[in-house]
Amino acid sequence: MNVLALDTETSTWNKGNPYDKRNKLVCYSFAFGDGGSGALKWTLHNRKSLEEDLKGIDLVVGFNFKFDLAWFLKEGVGEIATKQIWDIQIAEFLLSNQTHRFPSLNETCEKYGLPVKLDVVKTEYWDKGIDTENIPWEVLSAYAEVDAELTLKCYYEQIKLMTPKQKKLCYLMCQDLVILQEMEANGIPFDEELCVSRSQEVDEKIVQLKTFLASVYPGVPINFGSNDHLSAFLYGGVVKEDGKEHIGFFKTGAKAGQPKYKNIVLEHKLPRVYEPLKGSEMQKEGVFATDEGTLRKLKGPKKLIASILELSKLEKLNGTYYRGLIKLREEMNWDPGLLHGNFNQTTAQTGRLSSSKPNLQNFASELQDIFVSNIKE
Repeated sequence: MNVLALDTETSTWNKGNPYDKRNKLVCYSFAFGDGGSGALKWTLHNRKSLEEDLKGIDLVVGFNFKFDLAWFLKEGVGEIATKQIWDIQIAEFLLSNQTHRFPSLNETCEKYGLPVKLDVVKTEYWDKGIDTENIPWEVLSAYAEVDAELTLKCYYEQIKLMTPKQKKLCYLMCQDLVILQEMEANGIPFDEELCVSRSQEVDEKIVQLKTFLASVYPGVPINFGSNDHLSAFLYGGVVKEDGKEHIGFFKTGAKAGQPKYKNIVLEHKLPRVYEPLKGSEMQKEGVFATDEGTLRKLKGPKKLIASILELSKLEKLNGTYYRGLIKLREEMNWDPGLLHGNFNQTTAQTGRLSSSKPNLQNFASELQDIFVSNIKE
């Protein structure tokens, strides 16, 4: 079997995210199973060289290869998606019985008694704000070449340990990797204007709910996002407030004649409205659980509980979704109206997929109509 290990080095905006328009592919490195390794700057000529090399390759090996695959496909190296892939990170996850989440290349090398990655690029350049394309080529190329060589060596160590069933599962997950990369690249279109409109509607409802809840204890600055404050509001307790006490006047200096204050802490003692559920005590004395499941079981005035739960729901809709999705899209510098979330294969011990930044698997039902089709009629 002809094996080729590949690795990419990119500019560093948002950790080199392929869909951040500021990023670019700087170089790639390689190590052949039958010998030979190196690193090449990314140019049209070197892209054609990689395409030629891939024609005789049966297996492409990489580490967290969905990232590298995204960059190669973005740069037009379509041949790579047709190859069988072996991802070192996925294989290591399987070898740990799916308990080691996101194993790193260094951790994997240490496990097999191999040298670790060179850290000079990170410590002397990236950590000091120097982007990849500005790193001296002799430094960057040496770093990149070692990464490819270590990736290949890890592959040969892994296949010694894996059972036939584990190898089969790894190949299958790497086939999934290709599809997941395509899903991430295509992204999910969403209606940003509708998000803005919805967030304004939600703001109005939040103001109404907070006004009602604040009227229960006028003058007490309760933060309903604080478990301690909410526990005191429901079960009784103390809500503290920073304040100032007048202690006289300045007698000299630029402030002569002006009032003088000292900082104090005001304590508002609130009565118990609901009896805490048995076993709902928190580690902090006098504080009880306020999660949704607990609140729905409490006996007493229903309107307060309903208002608190609705407030929490609405604040999440704005913070995580209506405003949160737009904020994430802007921070990641993605195209307007498009989300490129991550699909993670080495997170859940059960082996199921997870998703992050944003979590594309767990949107609130209220958000269904903000997502739009990108299919043109």
